[in-house]
Amino acid sequence: MACFPCCHSSATILSEDTPVLQLVPDGWLGWNFDVLDNGNKIAEIKSSSLPDSGTFLLADGDLRAYREGLFTGDYLLESDGQIVARAQKPSAFRNSFEIASAGKSYTLKKESLVGRSFVLLQGDIAVGSVRSEGYFGRKASVSMPEVMPLPVQLFIIWLTILLWKRESDSAAAVSASVAASS
Repeated sequence: MACFPCCHSSATILSEDTPVLQLVPDGWLGWNFDVLDNGNKIAEIKSSSLPDSGTFLLADGDLRAYREGLFTGDYLLESDGQIVARAQKPSAFRNSFEIASAGKSYTLKKESLVGRSFVLLQGDIAVGSVRSEGYFGRKASVSMPEVMPLPVQLFIIWLTILLWKRESDSAAAVSASVAASS
């Protein structure tokens, strides 16, 4: 078993036989992604023009993810009018979420200060990850607990995409500010 450097020494991930999904951007500039399992598309994650909202397209129906309020509130995953999962952002200054679904609690947090990889914790134990496949590209490998329902896995991936987008927007704002002051 491998250890994540950001976590307590007791934190380990699932074994190498944990199913791995691929996250592939649907174009160069947008924030829509295809989710692949062994090269087969199993879902699409579509970002909305509304802030902090999106849709997951699956073969057996669509799901909706959104924030309760315009700039505040929990992030929700909804299926057929029912809330399936809920996430809270404990701090505006941290790249992390506290997630609850089906009586289980998880923490999604950035693996290190640099890079774009995230780790999913259940208590102190790393049970999954979203690992960027390069510093500049947006492809990623996703490992989640096998018992976790696919909609919840997609919700966690979507939360990761939100954090990536915020980092990208912040970097662009800083670049524009530096260019304007020159």
